[in-house]
This record gives sequence, structure tokens and C-alpha cells, in this order.
Amino acid sequence: MKKIGIIFSILMACLFVSCGKETVSTVEIWHTYNGMQKDALEASAQAFNESQSKYVVKVLAQDSSSFADSVYNAVANGIGPSIIFNYGSTAVDYAKNGLAVNIQNYIDEDLKKGDSTMKDLIESLPSAMKMDIYGFSDGGIYYVPGCTTGPVFFYNKTQFNKLGLNPPKDWDELEAVSKKYYEATGKAAFHSDGLVDNIQAILMQNACGYIDVANKKVSFTENDLSKIYQWYADCCKKGYFEFNTVGKYSSEDLANGTIGSFSGSCVNDQYITMLNGDELGMAPWIGSSNGVDFYTAWNRGPIFLKRADDVDRGAYEFVKFFLSGENGAKWAIANSALTPYGKCSETQVYKDYINNIPATSALPCVQANMDYSGSFPNVTGAAQVRNILVKYLNYTVDGQMTSKEAAAACIEDCNTALNK
Repeated sequence: MKKIGIIFSILMACLFVSCGKETVSTVEIWHTYNGMQKDALEASAQAFNESQSKYVVKVLAQDSSSFADSVYNAVANGIGPSIIFNYGSTAVDYAKNGLAVNIQNYIDEDLKKGDSTMKDLIESLPSAMKMDIYGFSDGGIYYVPGCTTGPVFFYNKTQFNKLGLNPPKDWDELEAVSKKYYEATGKAAFHSDGLVDNIQAILMQNACGYIDVANKKVSFTENDLSKIYQWYADCCKKGYFEFNTVGKYSSEDLANGTIGSFSGSCVNDQYITMLNGDELGMAPWIGSSNGVDFYTAWNRGPIFLKRADDVDRGAYEFVKFFLSGENGAKWAIANSALTPYGKCSETQVYKDYINNIPATSALPCVQANMDYSGSFPNVTGAAQVRNILVKYLNYTVDGQMTSKEAAAACIEDCNTALNK
């Protein structure tokens, strides 16, 4: 009996240890970052792991070439990551197929316990940007922004100065400046490195709307869109705008003098080396010709993917830790980006970063637009709408369709995509 008692005690001790280990939930983050981003993500995971004993976050680097397919297949089979970093539009298919986690439930639980950390963080976003989080068709929250970038106006400062031109502040000025540049140089003044972002901005700045989530259709009319298509096509036909790049990238065309300016991501400041002795100029992306402010912000951040209840909660707890205060500020800094959160921008580490941004950075141009930065609903078909808008602008510019025909066909295709 004594031996049996000893054996029983040992078994119970082993069971206790085993159960103790099982209470530690492992949260996996799959990513394709390198350099500063990789280091910052790993440092945050380590700090989180040391701050509590209930969860362990593992940061696992993956091959970028097949990342999207690998993640989706793994998650669908219940063996994938709990967190990936991408745009809200990527979370749509996961949410639609029941593979994403609605963190609103955790936010509500926190609030009942008196913890408003995540709610306060989200509420500190610019009002128009909240659509990126709240714009899912079922009202759930499956993603939150991590850091923000956006389009900037890059231009040949030497040539603009020589011709007495200033960076345009709205679309009417863009056409006027482009006309003068073309007439003086015989070269196109402008190329759009993100046509869909320009179309979206014009629609929003003219109060045309974008997607009617409740009715699963686009808000803009055939007349709205045909005017935009016709205007852009006319500017291309007159030689003011270049529709396609001559080289591989817009930055390359600007650098060698093929074009006078382009709209593109602020990260281009790292890749443009002007030739022929010309100086690079950067300015905030242009606003509305009629005074309606809207700036398309690009917010890449954590997407919450399903594993198990305890693991899903751990993923939420990590992101809450990761994006709060100085942690969120440090993530923006590691990405050479801006934080969209007012809560993070108030920290001293972020203020020091903003006050010491080098003159060669395009970030101040993005920052100038942050107060009216906005985003779009993350619903089924939203990604297809982006592609469809550009497709029919192509047809208009190429002369394959009239602007009215293209607008009508575009709206029909968009509404079909939104109802799949």
C-alpha cells in the first residue's frame, strides 16, 4: 500500500506538471519581414512572453513567394498561424469562411473587467480610418492597423523650378501644371503609380461615395465615374499624363527625366536617385478641387486567424500589448512609417522620431494628410472592385470603350463582385 501511495503521488505530480504546461498556450506569428521589422517583431514577442506566463508567442519567418497560399491552406486545416500581417482586405476571405477571429468579443470581455486598452486604442484612430476596422460586412473586427503609409507626390524639382511650377494642391491644378510642363518640355508631366487609389480619392473628394455595404453595391453613379474616366483619358490623349511606365517603375521614369512627376507610395523615397543633375521634390498628395478632404491611407496590420479558443485569446492579448503606447510607436518606427493611433503618437519615443525624420524622407508628406486620412469597407468583392475600376479606365484610355460604356460596365461588374 505504501508503494502504491508513492506511485500515486508521483503520477499526480506528473499530471500536475503536465496540466501546468498545457495551460501555456502557444501563439504563432508567421511573417516575411526582415531587418528592422523582423528584429522589432521578435523583440515585442520576447517582451510579451516575459510580461506574463499564460501565453508564449513564437515568431516564425516564412518564404515570401508562396506565403499567401501556405497561410490559407494551413489555417483551413487548423495548423496555421494565429497572426499574419497584411491589409484588412486580406482578412475578408478568412472571415467569410469562418477562419478569422472576431476580437470584438474579447474587447467586450475586457470592458466588463474595466480594461479599455484595445477600445481606447481603436477610438484614437482618425474617424474616417475606422472604416478599415469596422467595415466588415458582419460588423466583426478581424484585423487592426499596425502602421500607416500612403501616396505622395514625387516630382522633378529642378524642372518644376525652371518652369516656375509648384506642386499641385488639387486635381484642377494637376491638370494645369501638367499642361504647362508638357507644352514646355514635350514630355508627360504625370504618371499614376496607383490608379485605383487616385480614382478612389476623386470619388470620395467629390462626395460620390464608394461601397454601399448594406445593399452590396457601389455608391457612385455611372455619371460620376464616366466623368472621371473621361477626364483622365483626355489628359493622357493630350500628352499631359503618361498612362504606362516606359521603364519598369514610375520612380525609374522620374529619375531619368521621362516624366515630370508621379503619385506613389511614400517608400519610393528610398529608391529614387535622380539623374542628369536634377533634384527630387516631394509634396503631400493632392486634395479635392471642391474642398472635400479625403486621403487614402494604407494600413498594414495584424489579422486574427483561428486556432483554438485559448490560443485565439492569446493572439488578442499579444496584439493589445504590441500596439499599445511605446510598443505601437516602435513598430511604426521599425517600418519607417507612421502610427495611425493617437495613443501611440502621444508617446515621447514617437515624438522624438517625428521631430528627427530626415529631410530625404517622404513621411512628413503623409503626415500632412493624416487628419483626413480614410479607408474603405472590408467586404466580399472589395478587392475585385479595385481591379475592376482600373480595368475599365484602361479600356477608356485605349479607346476600346467610351467613358459612359466603361462606367456602366464597371458598375455592373462591381455589383456582381459585391454579391458573390
